[in-house]
Amino acid sequence: MKRLLSAFAVAVFLVGGLVGPAAAAGPHAVATIHGGGTSTMAEVFGIPNPGSSVFGFNVKLMSDGSATGHIMCLDQHGDAPGFPGNIFGEVVSWSGDLDGEITLNVVGKFIPLPGGHPTPAAFTVKIQQFGGAGVGHWTLESDGVVFCIETLDSGQIVLRRL
Repeated sequence: MKRLLSAFAVAVFLVGGLVGPAAAAGPHAVATIHGGGTSTMAEVFGIPNPGSSVFGFNVKLMSDGSATGHIMCLDQHGDAPGFPGNIFGEVVSWSGDLDGEITLNVVGKFIPLPGGHPTPAAFTVKIQQFGGAGVGHWTLESDGVVFCIETLDSGQIVLRRL
Protein backbone atom coordinates (compact mmCIF):
# COMPACT_ATOMS: atom_id res chain seq x y z
CA MET A 1 0.00 0.00 0.00
CA LYS A 2 2.86 2.34 0.84
CA ARG A 3 4.47 1.68 -2.57
CA LEU A 4 1.15 2.28 -4.31
CA LEU A 5 0.71 5.65 -2.57
CA SER A 6 4.30 6.64 -3.41
CA ALA A 7 3.82 5.67 -7.06
CA PHE A 8 0.55 7.62 -7.14
CA ALA A 9 2.22 10.72 -5.62
CA VAL A 10 5.01 10.56 -8.22
CA ALA A 11 2.47 10.18 -11.03
CA VAL A 12 0.47 13.18 -9.79
CA PHE A 13 3.67 15.25 -9.55
CA LEU A 14 4.70 14.33 -13.11
CA VAL A 15 1.26 15.00 -14.58
CA GLY A 16 1.10 18.32 -12.74
CA GLY A 17 4.53 19.24 -14.06
CA LEU A 18 3.47 18.48 -17.62
CA VAL A 19 0.01 20.06 -17.50
CA GLY A 20 0.97 23.11 -15.41
CA PRO A 21 3.23 24.79 -18.00
CA ALA A 22 0.70 24.09 -20.78
CA ALA A 23 -2.07 25.75 -18.79
CA ALA A 24 0.18 28.71 -17.94
CA ALA A 25 1.01 29.16 -21.63
CA GLY A 26 -2.63 29.95 -22.49
CA PRO A 27 -3.86 33.42 -23.47
CA HIS A 28 -2.96 36.20 -21.06
CA ALA A 29 -3.77 39.89 -20.86
CA VAL A 30 -1.26 42.09 -22.70
CA ALA A 31 -2.87 45.52 -22.30
CA THR A 32 -5.93 47.47 -21.23
CA ILE A 33 -7.62 50.41 -22.88
CA HIS A 34 -9.60 52.80 -20.72
CA GLY A 35 -11.04 56.15 -21.51
CA GLY A 36 -13.97 58.40 -21.97
CA GLY A 37 -14.97 61.94 -22.66
CA THR A 38 -16.34 63.99 -25.50
CA SER A 39 -15.22 64.18 -29.10
CA THR A 40 -16.00 66.17 -32.22
CA MET A 41 -16.87 64.31 -35.39
CA ALA A 42 -15.08 65.23 -38.62
CA GLU A 43 -16.93 65.54 -41.93
CA VAL A 44 -18.48 62.27 -43.02
CA PHE A 45 -20.97 61.50 -45.84
CA GLY A 46 -20.69 65.12 -46.97
CA ILE A 47 -22.00 66.42 -43.65
CA PRO A 48 -19.46 69.14 -42.73
CA ASN A 49 -20.20 69.28 -38.99
CA PRO A 50 -21.98 66.10 -37.85
CA GLY A 51 -21.77 67.04 -34.17
CA SER A 52 -20.20 65.68 -31.03
CA SER A 53 -20.26 62.43 -29.09
CA VAL A 54 -19.84 61.17 -25.55
CA PHE A 55 -17.85 57.94 -25.50
CA GLY A 56 -16.40 55.35 -23.14
CA PHE A 57 -13.95 52.44 -23.53
CA ASN A 58 -13.10 49.75 -20.97
CA VAL A 59 -11.24 46.90 -22.71
CA LYS A 60 -8.76 44.11 -21.92
CA LEU A 61 -6.59 42.85 -24.82
CA MET A 62 -5.47 39.21 -24.71
CA SER A 63 -2.34 37.63 -26.21
CA ASP A 64 -4.36 35.42 -28.59
CA GLY A 65 -6.24 38.33 -30.21
CA SER A 66 -9.36 37.92 -28.10
CA ALA A 67 -10.62 40.78 -25.96
CA THR A 68 -13.20 41.58 -23.32
CA GLY A 69 -14.81 44.82 -22.35
CA HIS A 70 -17.35 47.37 -23.41
CA ILE A 71 -17.55 50.38 -25.74
CA MET A 72 -20.28 52.98 -26.04
CA CYS A 73 -20.68 56.08 -28.18
CA LEU A 74 -23.65 58.41 -27.66
CA ASP A 75 -24.38 61.22 -30.09
CA GLN A 76 -25.21 64.47 -28.36
CA HIS A 77 -28.22 66.68 -28.92
CA GLY A 78 -27.83 68.92 -31.94
CA ASP A 79 -26.12 66.42 -34.23
CA ALA A 80 -26.82 66.69 -37.94
CA PRO A 81 -30.46 65.81 -38.81
CA GLY A 82 -30.99 62.16 -39.68
CA PHE A 83 -27.46 61.26 -38.61
CA PRO A 84 -27.49 60.73 -34.83
CA GLY A 85 -27.55 57.41 -33.09
CA ASN A 86 -26.19 55.57 -30.09
CA ILE A 87 -24.03 52.48 -30.45
CA PHE A 88 -22.63 50.20 -27.78
CA GLY A 89 -21.42 46.66 -27.33
CA GLU A 90 -19.00 44.04 -26.12
CA VAL A 91 -15.47 43.88 -27.51
CA VAL A 92 -14.74 40.33 -28.72
CA SER A 93 -11.34 40.59 -30.43
CA TRP A 94 -8.58 42.97 -31.41
CA SER A 95 -5.72 43.38 -33.86
CA GLY A 96 -2.99 45.87 -34.50
CA ASP A 97 0.19 47.06 -32.88
CA LEU A 98 0.48 48.13 -29.23
CA ASP A 99 2.83 50.85 -30.50
CA GLY A 100 0.42 52.03 -33.20
CA GLU A 101 -3.18 51.66 -34.34
CA ILE A 102 -5.45 49.23 -32.48
CA THR A 103 -8.61 47.76 -34.03
CA LEU A 104 -11.36 46.55 -31.68
CA ASN A 105 -14.11 44.27 -33.02
CA VAL A 106 -17.42 44.80 -31.26
CA VAL A 107 -20.82 43.08 -31.20
CA GLY A 108 -23.67 45.13 -29.82
CA LYS A 109 -26.64 47.35 -30.61
CA PHE A 110 -27.36 50.52 -32.58
CA ILE A 111 -30.21 52.85 -31.63
CA PRO A 112 -31.11 55.42 -34.30
CA LEU A 113 -32.28 58.72 -32.82
CA PRO A 114 -34.73 60.11 -32.10
CA GLY A 115 -36.89 57.32 -30.79
CA GLY A 116 -35.47 54.37 -32.72
CA HIS A 117 -35.45 50.78 -31.57
CA PRO A 118 -32.21 48.85 -30.82
CA THR A 119 -30.97 46.72 -33.69
CA PRO A 120 -28.06 44.24 -33.67
CA ALA A 121 -24.78 45.74 -34.83
CA ALA A 122 -21.26 44.51 -35.47
CA PHE A 123 -18.71 47.28 -35.78
CA THR A 124 -15.04 48.11 -35.40
CA VAL A 125 -13.41 50.91 -33.49
CA LYS A 126 -9.93 51.89 -34.64
CA ILE A 127 -7.88 53.92 -32.21
CA GLN A 128 -5.29 55.79 -34.24
CA GLN A 129 -3.91 57.97 -31.44
CA PHE A 130 -4.04 57.54 -27.68
CA GLY A 131 -4.05 60.67 -25.52
CA GLY A 132 -6.20 63.50 -24.31
CA ALA A 133 -8.02 66.50 -25.74
CA GLY A 134 -6.91 67.45 -29.23
CA VAL A 135 -4.67 64.34 -29.46
CA GLY A 136 -6.82 61.24 -29.02
CA HIS A 137 -8.31 60.07 -32.32
CA TRP A 138 -10.54 57.13 -33.24
CA THR A 139 -12.98 55.97 -35.91
CA LEU A 140 -16.03 53.73 -35.90
CA GLU A 141 -17.01 51.66 -38.93
CA SER A 142 -19.40 48.91 -39.90
CA ASP A 143 -19.18 46.70 -42.99
CA GLY A 144 -16.13 48.67 -44.15
CA VAL A 145 -17.94 52.02 -44.07
CA VAL A 146 -16.58 54.69 -41.70
CA PHE A 147 -19.46 56.36 -39.86
CA CYS A 148 -17.54 58.35 -37.24
CA ILE A 149 -14.18 60.11 -37.34
CA GLU A 150 -13.61 61.44 -33.83
CA THR A 151 -11.05 63.75 -32.18
CA LEU A 152 -11.18 64.18 -28.40
CA ASP A 153 -12.39 67.47 -26.94
CA SER A 154 -12.18 66.30 -23.34
CA GLY A 155 -11.18 63.19 -21.45
CA GLN A 156 -8.61 60.69 -22.67
CA ILE A 157 -7.95 57.26 -24.14
CA VAL A 158 -5.16 55.37 -22.34
CA LEU A 159 -3.36 52.16 -23.33
CA ARG A 160 -1.63 50.34 -20.46
CA ARG A 161 0.64 47.41 -21.18
CA LEU A 162 0.51 44.58 -18.68
